[in-house]
Amino acid sequence: MEDPLILLGREMAGVASLVGRLEGDEPVPACPDWTTAELVRHLGSVHRWAAAIVLSGQRIPEEPAARATEPLDEWYAGTATALIAALQAVDPDEPTPNFAGIDEVAAFWPRRQLHETCVHRVDLAQALDLPEIVWDVDPQVATDGISEAIRVFGRRMTQRGRRPHVHAPIRLVATDVERSWIVAPDEDDPAGPPRLVQREVDVEGEAVGTATDLYLALWGRVPAAAVAPAGAAEAFFAGPRVP
Repeated sequence: MEDPLILLGREMAGVASLVGRLEGDEPVPACPDWTTAELVRHLGSVHRWAAAIVLSGQRIPEEPAARATEPLDEWYAGTATALIAALQAVDPDEPTPNFAGIDEVAAFWPRRQLHETCVHRVDLAQALDLPEIVWDVDPQVATDGISEAIRVFGRRMTQRGRRPHVHAPIRLVATDVERSWIVAPDEDDPAGPPRLVQREVDVEGEAVGTATDLYLALWGRVPAAAVAPAGAAEAFFAGPRVP
């Protein structure tokens, strides 16, 4: 995959262009409790939180609610610029905490913020009722994001008492990039987070679609039907996967 920091900058630019088109009170289809203005404040707050962790090297459990200023597009651009500057100021291999407790080096954060920003860019485009071609996701970003969602949020959701419904091995197949993932219970800890299996095993279900459809279905931004889950994959897509 291309440098996540470069890809993050592109996604931030996409968000900034959409923020300038908002009234601010549009409902967000995938986050019904939020308006678009609230979503932008959330994303900017997450950028500031990540920058604070990277620069301080300290564990900060939750992002503080930032006070946004007007115009909102300029405020968002400022938070994005601050995060990029923070990430550029730290060696990717520097020990840096994160909420998942895995891959605890600074390089975790460009990748995590890339996917945070990408998913919320899609949210804003959907809230503006833009055609799907406008909010499509780069296949390389989607491919990386499938792995990231399973590894990071499988663990995160399990920590929160909402373990994803993976009770048997399932396969996710991305038809456009000729890539697949096997997600399975941990043999040593069946109640623990599901894991990605690197060897071939017998599966009891699968979901098939483009990398973008799989990625957005994992995040609940397109219906699960877009990837036709079958067998044990039906329970996975019907249950908790991400916050």
